Amino acid sequence: MKRLEALEGLRGYAVFLVFLVHSCGIVAARLYGVDPDSASFEGMQWPLAALLFFFRSHYGVDLFFVLSGLLMADIAARRWPGTRAFLARRALRIYPAYLASGAIALLAGLWMFDQVVTRGDVAANAVFLQGFFVLGVPAVNPVTWSLSYEAAFYLAVPLLALAWRGRNGAPAESGMAWLLAAAFVAIVAAAAALPGEKTIFFAYFALFIPGLWLGMMDAESRERAARRLPTWVAVGAWIAFTLSFKLGLFANTQPAYYVASAAACGLLVLKACDGACLPARLLSTRPALALGRISYSFFLIHVVVLHVLARVLIEVPGAEHRAAFAAAVFMGGFALSLLAAWLLFQAAERFYFRR
Repeated sequence: MKRLEALEGLRGYAVFLVFLVHSCGIVAARLYGVDPDSASFEGMQWPLAALLFFFRSHYGVDLFFVLSGLLMADIAARRWPGTRAFLARRALRIYPAYLASGAIALLAGLWMFDQVVTRGDVAANAVFLQGFFVLGVPAVNPVTWSLSYEAAFYLAVPLLALAWRGRNGAPAESGMAWLLAAAFVAIVAAAAALPGEKTIFFAYFALFIPGLWLGMMDAESRERAARRLPTWVAVGAWIAFTLSFKLGLFANTQPAYYVASAAACGLLVLKACDGACLPARLLSTRPALALGRISYSFFLIHVVVLHVLARVLIEVPGAEHRAAFAAAVFMGGFALSLLAAWLLFQAAERFYFRR
């Protein structure tokens, strides 16, 4: 699959949403003593309400899942190198930057935050168990919980390749779409039915499915579908979903969230495949593409940068001024995260793309 510029830019947009979650969360906690995960808008003054509004941007991770599903389906259907080669390439793609950023996060946690980490915790993080919350494994780097789902999904991709190669003609392709729809319903229903408060998060696996459906299409079919999709439908669905989440109409502890997210993210990713539309043109601008290119490294390192910066700022004269502290975290944190991500990309990712 030719790497569409707009999809690269969409990765940049997604990782910026993740940055908003953590930067706004840190500012809300430091300046107002508020836990944004449990806060509500009721009775809030506008500065804190604005922080909470932008903090609720967790769906950036959902976009990554859909984009990953699209790429993996395309590989499984058209460029399958064999199971061993596929898994080796995936490991080479994700592990170097993951281990490097994990080591930095571990050192920062031990040195600056007196974090308690056992050898068992490190071992569990090394094999991506921290995102399966029912296991109670603490994340060395908090943002990496989503990589547990990515890694598990990669293990299932060879089955998708096998199923695709076993199809007999076009009717089987439509049958695959129905099978994916059934799998989506089954995953969300099972996650909701399992006992325990945190089992619902297994429904995140369902968010790969819209991407799988898009990836099963060839590039021309996908582009035709993207052109037929009205821009106002894709953008309207995205705005409706994000506002509903921000305003607390549903949460990711409810099955409805995953249904709404799959629809909104799937439509947005599909529309981004129409290079002539306004959203795709915006996502193809130089800043979006630059951030998209280093989005994985940015994703991994920005939380460490933000927490270290916030800790340092507390000791700086004038840090008691809320506006100054917030500006330093948002602008300084973003700039430093970009620098750290670029360095991490050069050290642990660039070699992969030069192969």
